[in-house]
Amino acid sequence: MVGIFSKTIDSNLVEAISYSGLDFMIFDQEHGTVDLTTIQNHVRATKMGGMTSVIRVAENNHNKIGSAFDTGADMVQVPNISSVEQAKQAIEAAKFYPKGNRGVCCYVKAANFGTTEKSTYLTNANTKQLILQVEGKDGMNSIDSILELDGFDILFIGPYDLSQSLGYPGQVDHPEVVKAIEVLAKKVKATGKILGTFVDSFDKIKLFKEKGFRYIAFSVDLNLFAGLCKSIKKEF
Repeated sequence: MVGIFSKTIDSNLVEAISYSGLDFMIFDQEHGTVDLTTIQNHVRATKMGGMTSVIRVAENNHNKIGSAFDTGADMVQVPNISSVEQAKQAIEAAKFYPKGNRGVCCYVKAANFGTTEKSTYLTNANTKQLILQVEGKDGMNSIDSILELDGFDILFIGPYDLSQSLGYPGQVDHPEVVKAIEVLAKKVKATGKILGTFVDSFDKIKLFKEKGFRYIAFSVDLNLFAGLCKSIKKEF
């Protein structure tokens, strides 16, 4: 799957992108300003073109994770997982009993505002996918224990935060950063979990796809739009 991060507050832009054939959009609350009311409209917009909706919450917080799923989003992505305890907390927040302890409300958008039969909603909700981001030394040191857990589907390697944690901020192509990503990728692939990351150049999409990454986020919607505008200007 290939998709993009999103920082827009315009659901029309989200809908337009949904017709592109991209697999997903990640609505970013960690490094974005979009609120849940807007994101709920974004989630509706993705359905117009059959695109998967993902919310990256601001932090590993029980309420934020549950509320993100309440919008009807297909996946939730949790940043900065540094320990097996933090991974367990994210899973607990994302799943209903018996898989977790997510707060129960059967009258949210995800339950069609209460019109979906309650047991059906609760069962189906537990099939929604959870993405955990590992992006630092502590997470690397805990990766074996994290990967032993059930309840999450994708392990996302954050290259920029990882580069900073290793002492090379922003240098995602530094040999030490590349080596760390390869070590993590090998461990993830051995478990059968889906491997994800972020890239910001076209050649890296192909490179990481060849390395077994199946969930690749490419750049950011507003940056892509700005870049296209620059390209138009250069023609004059």
